[in-house]
Amino acid sequence: MNDYVADTHALFWYLIASQKLGPKAKAAFDEAQNGQAFIHISSIVLAELYYINAKYGSPINYSAEFQSLKAGSQYVLTPLDPEDIVDFDNDLSVPEMHDRIIVGLARRLSAPLLTVDKAIAASNLVAVLW
Repeated sequence: MNDYVADTHALFWYLIASQKLGPKAKAAFDEAQNGQAFIHISSIVLAELYYINAKYGSPINYSAEFQSLKAGSQYVLTPLDPEDIVDFDNDLSVPEMHDRIIVGLARRLSAPLLTVDKAIAASNLVAVLW
């Protein structure tokens, strides 16, 4: 079973079936949907998803999608633990704090990160699929 970590835009674009979602990221989500992979979603991604959804006029019902993600066996909702903050020093080449949380999760899991973020890709800290 493959493991992937989703960033906020990847998850949002998957949920709204946007053409902006990269083909490799879509394939990873589809693999999980077919029961062949797990998508790890950091609590910070869930928080950002709430705000990005509102920013774009709420194309998804956030509460319903959250419940669906929580109930889906292919999704692993991951809390932010205080120990994760100490881990920030390992990801100094990622400038944004929220991105460090997501990158740290992918690095600790040795899982590809589903992201279009150029700063994350340039950091070479984790494998990136888009």
